[in-house]
Amino acid sequence: MYLLRLALRPWRRAPWNQFLSALASGILLLLAAFMAWLQVGLEPVLIRLNSEQVITAYLEASVEKAEESRIADSIRTSLGAEAIRQFEVVDSERFIRNLKSKHPVLADDLEGFGSEMSLIIPRYVSVTGYFSDSALDAIRTIKGVESAESSRDRYRPILGAFGALKGVSVLFIGGLILALLTGLLQLARMNSQMHEDVISFLRLWGSGRGAARAPGLLAGMSIGFVGGWVAFSGWILGSRWLASHIRALSPLFSDMALPRLEWAALLWIAGILLGLLSGLFVARTAERRSIQIGSGGNAWV
Repeated sequence: MYLLRLALRPWRRAPWNQFLSALASGILLLLAAFMAWLQVGLEPVLIRLNSEQVITAYLEASVEKAEESRIADSIRTSLGAEAIRQFEVVDSERFIRNLKSKHPVLADDLEGFGSEMSLIIPRYVSVTGYFSDSALDAIRTIKGVESAESSRDRYRPILGAFGALKGVSVLFIGGLILALLTGLLQLARMNSQMHEDVISFLRLWGSGRGAARAPGLLAGMSIGFVGGWVAFSGWILGSRWLASHIRALSPLFSDMALPRLEWAALLWIAGILLGLLSGLFVARTAERRSIQIGSGGNAWV
C-alpha cells in the first residue's frame, strides 16, 4: 500500500501533466489503431478492383428472344459458374424498369417509342466475377454476340490512388507511434526526477532493488492504464460509427470489414505495456540519478 502511494506521487504533484499525457497517449493509440484498420480494410478492396471485372456482351439485333437463354447459357459455360458472382440478362423491358427508379422522365420518353424501343435499347448480358484474360475473347466468339467489353482496365487510376493511400497510412501510423513514444519518454524524464528521493528513501529503509523500482514501474503503468482505457472507450464507442461513414462514401468500400470490437481489449493491453515500458525507464533513470547524487533521504527525515 505504501509503494502504491509513492507510485501515485506524480499524480499528486503534477496531476494535469499526468492526465493530459495519458489522454494524449490514448488518443494517439486510438488513431494508430484506426489507421491500421484502414490499412487492413483496403486490402480486399484492392484485390477486388485488381481481379474482379464486369463483362458486358451485346447481342445482335437479329437474335430472337427465344435464343437469348441459349446465348446466356453459352456465356455462363464459357466463363465457368464458379467464377461468376453476378449474372444478368437485360432486355429493353428490364432496362426500362431499372431506369425508372433513378430517371423516371427518361424512362417514360423511351417507352413512348413503342415497338421501336427495342431498336434503340440494345440487349446485353452483364457478368460480374473473377475471370481470366482470355475470357473476353471467348465470349466474342459465341454466336449471337455482336460485341463485348470488359472493365478490367477501368479501375487502374483508382488502384494507384488506393495504393498511395495505403502508403500514406503506413507513414501516418509510424508518425503516430513515434509521437506516442516521444510523449511518454518526456513524461518519464519528468517523473524520474520525482522518484529520485523515493528510491533513496526506500534504500535507507533497506529495501531491495525490486522494491525500489516498484513505484516508478507502477507510476508508468498508471499512465498506460488510463491511456489504454481512453483508447478502449474510443474504439468501443466510435470505431464502428466512423467506419460506417467511410464505407458509405462509395460502393467500392462495401468490402471493408467493420472494426472488430476485440481490438479494444488489445488497445488497453498495448497501453498498459507502453506504460510499463515508460515506468521501467522512470525506475532505471531515477535509480541511476539517486546513485550519482548520493543519499537523498535527508529530504524525508
